[in-house]
Amino acid sequence: MIRGYLSQLGPIEVPFQSWDVVRANPFFAANADLVAKLEVFMDDLRKSGDSVGAKITTVAEHVPVGWGGPVYAKLDSDLAGAMMSINAVKAVEIGSGFASVAQRGSEHGDELTPEGFVTNHAGGILGGISTGQDIVVTIGIKPTSSIRVPRRSIDKQGQPVTVETNGRHDPCVGIRATPIAEAMLALVLMDHALLHRAQNADVRTETPKISGSSKQTASSAGKKSTAKIDQDPAEA
Repeated sequence: MIRGYLSQLGPIEVPFQSWDVVRANPFFAANADLVAKLEVFMDDLRKSGDSVGAKITTVAEHVPVGWGGPVYAKLDSDLAGAMMSINAVKAVEIGSGFASVAQRGSEHGDELTPEGFVTNHAGGILGGISTGQDIVVTIGIKPTSSIRVPRRSIDKQGQPVTVETNGRHDPCVGIRATPIAEAMLALVLMDHALLHRAQNADVRTETPKISGSSKQTASSAGKKSTAKIDQDPAEA
């Protein structure tokens, strides 16, 4: 399953609350409590003639282990390139992304147990290869440059001019970008599914099949999860 949501609009961070409300508001926000605040913010911004950027987070669940490569055809590299090809995208994060800078190795490293990974700071990709955890990709979208606020520039002769865009005005193009980011994530993953199938269709392993997240196994009613040998793993 692939889905996304608005995680920040301008200076307003939008903490994840529930997938149920994402399609119920025009911002694709996963937090119903902030929708009214976002509406007021956007209305004031539109009246001022200015613009802001946005952050969109996309998540792909149940991605098999082993997609990608350590150097060529790295899954995170291909995702970053594809996301950057979307108009107005200026930044791409995988997992914790830039927050990793402030984290220590003891915090950022995702510990692995027989029940699965404890955390997912890596965003479901390690060494360019999928781990079986959720793939988490966040994109940063710049403020549109077509605004009514006067801006300095030059003409063909190099002379100073003032640019002011009238008519249609987009205070934030990012509020419409969630379906686009979801589609791009789906395209890259489908490409890697086909690559993996072509390269490894006849490969069989005897490595333990472990849940991508320990949280999934923790919810099992009274059952202690143990790793079992899978003679015919569904790797593709």
